[in-house]
Amino acid sequence: MIELRAPFPVVDGIHRCLPADRAAHFDRFLREYTAVRMAEGRGTDDPEYFRRLPEPTPGGPIEWQWTIRRNTWRTVRTRVLRAAPPVMTIIDVGAGTGWLSNRLSEQGHELHAVDLTDDASDGLGAARHFLHRFERYQAEMDDLPFADATADVVMFNAALHYSTDYGRTLGEALRVLRPGGRIVVLETPLYRTRAAGDAMVAERHAQFERQYGTRSESVPSIEFMTDDMLHGLAVQLGLRWHRHRTWYGWQWAMRPWKARWRGRRPPSRFVVLVATRR
Repeated sequence: MIELRAPFPVVDGIHRCLPADRAAHFDRFLREYTAVRMAEGRGTDDPEYFRRLPEPTPGGPIEWQWTIRRNTWRTVRTRVLRAAPPVMTIIDVGAGTGWLSNRLSEQGHELHAVDLTDDASDGLGAARHFLHRFERYQAEMDDLPFADATADVVMFNAALHYSTDYGRTLGEALRVLRPGGRIVVLETPLYRTRAAGDAMVAERHAQFERQYGTRSESVPSIEFMTDDMLHGLAVQLGLRWHRHRTWYGWQWAMRPWKARWRGRRPPSRFVVLVATRR
């Protein structure tokens, strides 16, 4: 069992590890984040929807995104965890509804799901629909509620790009890892240049403002990574990065060529990143 830094109150099955001042800090971000996701058609009370994940719902409003997640999960399952111990203590950061924790629990691992949102239809509260049980924590990624050296893996589940300081966020992950532990980063947009990433962020915020009436930037998260950033973090934190590529289909593979032909910025890449201490 994982060790916590301190006892935390449990409300509706969720460890409440977010102090009042930090809850206030994230209040606007969470309201805007939830509003955008509900407008995208993400929330539901259908248990079978959650139990299928990451299998996409045919014709669903975000079928394309779950198709990507399904392929990413296949890479994690068959390549990242292939030679792993049969039972590990895994912290799922940015767990959302807990779909990844659910799948990893099915494989016999001990899961601890962390997220800021406790929403009952699109956050930690939705984990009530799963048949496998795992611990849930409302906490921020820069202040994990776990004791030092208590986990085997920290997974950032399409979440690391919400960090405001990658060095601080990954340093916190390293704190809770046991010797030989690994950091796994899923679906954080990766660009070759900072200019391409900055252009994506500007486009995204402008689109959100047009479509949802909010730029969704109250917390100044970085929102992407570059090869230079990965190198800098490797030097700063003493990391060795391993890359696992995923086949997302021909349409995804053709994106760079289409962008070049249309004179647009290069699209992001998704690579499953695994970091170990040097």
